[in-house]
Amino acid sequence: MKPLRLAFKLLAAFLLLVVLLVGAGVVLVNTKAFQQRVLKQTTQMLSERLQTQVSIDSVDIRFMAQQLRLYGLHVADQQQRPLLTVRQAGVDVDISELLGNKFTIKDVELSGARALLLKPSKDSVSNFQFIIDAFKKQPKAKRDTTVAPRKRIQFDIHSVRLNDIQVTYNQLSLQLAQALIKGRKGKYQAQAQLQLATDNHKPRKNAGKPKRGFFDVGHLNVTCHFKAAIDATEKDTLRLNLSELQARDSITGIDIRNLQAQVRLAGKKLLLNNVQVQQKHTQLHIAHAAMQLPSKRDSIPLSFSTGPIAGTVYLQDISRAFAPVLSKFTLPLQLSCTMSGNQDVLSFRQVKVGTADKRLAITATGDITNLKSKEKLTVLFHVNRMTAKSGIKERIISQFPVKRLMMAQLHNLGNISYVGSFRVIRKEERFWGTLGTAVGSLKFQFWLDERNKYVVGNASTRKLHFGKVMGMKDVGPLAAKADFKIDISKPRTAAMRRKLGGKLPIGAVNATIDDCSYKGVHVRNVAVTVNSNGAEATGDVIQRGNWRDISCSFSFTDTNQMHKLKVSRGRMKFHKMTDEAKQAKRERKEARKAERQAKRDAKKAEKAAKKAEKSKKKSFLFF
Repeated sequence: MKPLRLAFKLLAAFLLLVVLLVGAGVVLVNTKAFQQRVLKQTTQMLSERLQTQVSIDSVDIRFMAQQLRLYGLHVADQQQRPLLTVRQAGVDVDISELLGNKFTIKDVELSGARALLLKPSKDSVSNFQFIIDAFKKQPKAKRDTTVAPRKRIQFDIHSVRLNDIQVTYNQLSLQLAQALIKGRKGKYQAQAQLQLATDNHKPRKNAGKPKRGFFDVGHLNVTCHFKAAIDATEKDTLRLNLSELQARDSITGIDIRNLQAQVRLAGKKLLLNNVQVQQKHTQLHIAHAAMQLPSKRDSIPLSFSTGPIAGTVYLQDISRAFAPVLSKFTLPLQLSCTMSGNQDVLSFRQVKVGTADKRLAITATGDITNLKSKEKLTVLFHVNRMTAKSGIKERIISQFPVKRLMMAQLHNLGNISYVGSFRVIRKEERFWGTLGTAVGSLKFQFWLDERNKYVVGNASTRKLHFGKVMGMKDVGPLAAKADFKIDISKPRTAAMRRKLGGKLPIGAVNATIDDCSYKGVHVRNVAVTVNSNGAEATGDVIQRGNWRDISCSFSFTDTNQMHKLKVSRGRMKFHKMTDEAKQAKRERKEARKAERQAKRDAKKAEKAAKKAEKSKKKSFLFF
């Protein structure tokens, strides 16, 4: 019994000693002196490893509560500039399952953090690269296959709280007012309020250019709020259900009222489903989309494609950002298309644009190429079919803050259709195709010379009821071709209008009328020139003949009152036939002679064929 009693006493003494040692350790760990000593050794170790200045004001370690608080972290870069400062950071852990290779982080808190990240140029080294290099993983030694591999510790984070975080990277500034991520075992709910700003310290791109939108990647100030559910339970896959996102920049005009999407990131592939985009009035739905993220290591370029994109578009919603001229465009348009592209090209297919009442309907395809080159950037669209019924043309033009010239003539065209293309290259927009109207059709091409501020082009028609278009009942259908040049420079046209007044376009037209009638008189081969100074348009009409030229002059001041056209008394001038005219006459004579001979030969051949057929029938009857 004595040995047993002695053993119990020794065991009790040992347990008491362990309790005393643990208690002493806990007390020691929670003392300021011990914590300051640990703090000093930690900062010294970090400074030596990073080869820069590192300081921490204080720490608070609570062993029993399994909490760690850090106050006043300061890290300088290698030029002794402030790289990182943290007002307060804390972590609450649960090590009760550590023996089972599970480590639980109950809460992470970070507040008052400031990071200044710099990289002056693409070829230079960033001021934080030394931190990456210092903590870079070393190549793993070959594992001893005779020893069983150690089980990896599984981490589980329950909560992450971020407050008052600011990160600056060159010209980019990100301010995170607050963010909260809560969940367990790889499934989390997240919400955040942040602000993204850029400043390239240059004037805005639209400075002094009122026609240009305010969007400028060098000057952004976007406030964003979002809520999302995150699922990281699958290996190498991240799922995100974005239930709410608002982004607004009152200066540039960015105004996304809500964005919803289901996102899956698997390796280097980003998959989206059921994307909903809502602006002030615009609403779009993207059924699905896929994006291949770029990889320099694997030489994989960026590429993407979408399923059907459909919705109602109000161009007014993008006017401030991209096109102030659309600020009053409130006509709702139905849009559907698909998109694909890469870092150099954007492609639009199955494009359909129109109004709900079908008065406007457009089908097209197009591409935007050379995205990386400002000088070579090209927009090319092919309009497969466009129809605009009477009334919609005037309504569309009324959406633009421009002078409404020749609106009566536009109305007289009636329903119109168009098949053609347009191309936009830097400082030039070019349009071409065939325009069909209720009074005839014409082929055209014209381009806007943005450098010199002119509209230059040509048009031709085989039959156009020009008199009906211009309100001139004495003019019948015509076949003609014409070249034109119209001045669209505001300074030049404004100076002319201040001097002369008027509402006419300013420019010149040179036309050749192949066939037309005027007051019942049929005329051909008529040359017409028109010059307008904005207040008055004057012109000359001349019909050239072999022996004589007939001409007259005219003038008008209002395209809506062409019945008041002033025509001068006609003139006739006789002249000798030119060598060119003689040659043309000979060629016409030879052509007529050849045509008559061809007809005679055809009749002879037909007669011979009939005779042969008749002879064949007689022979058949004889046998």
